[in-house]
Amino acid sequence: MKKTALWLLLFALLIAAAGYIVSLFIFCDPLTTKSLTCHPLKSFPEYYADNIRGHLFAGFLALGGFLLSLKTFIIVTMKENVYDNPKYIEKWQSANKENPSLKLYLPLKQLSDFLYYAIIASISTAVFQLTIGLYEHWITALISTASSIYATLLLSWCLLLIKRNLDTWFEYLDT
Repeated sequence: MKKTALWLLLFALLIAAAGYIVSLFIFCDPLTTKSLTCHPLKSFPEYYADNIRGHLFAGFLALGGFLLSLKTFIIVTMKENVYDNPKYIEKWQSANKENPSLKLYLPLKQLSDFLYYAIIASISTAVFQLTIGLYEHWITALISTASSIYATLLLSWCLLLIKRNLDTWFEYLDT
């Protein structure tokens, strides 16, 4: 689980760096100017401060608070309706005979952990917007943008895990 979260962080940093490199080649032509910055890229921190930072702060603060309030409800509901279902326990027991390392609540623990990571990343992203994001420099704008990409990737991963749990729930509702 932690490895997946770290891979998502690496992917977010890679996306942010790739965005910078692509914009560098589009706007600056570093091969002829032999410079890693130019006027359009120097104006990005100003544009970020004026148009993006406030929205990222409000959005990720609201998202973190919403996920924080919803986390317990999601986990308890999934436990009661999916993992305490006799059909699920039966299926788990038969799978556990073949592979004794399987844990009954492992998918639920994964969902809980990733919701926690998404909450931390969302609130951290909001904090980044009001701390390092206030310093108008392309590196701080890049870090703040990368943190929002990371929080969005974690949220997307949580949605995938929730979808898997709901599919399992609906499977037991149909039978």
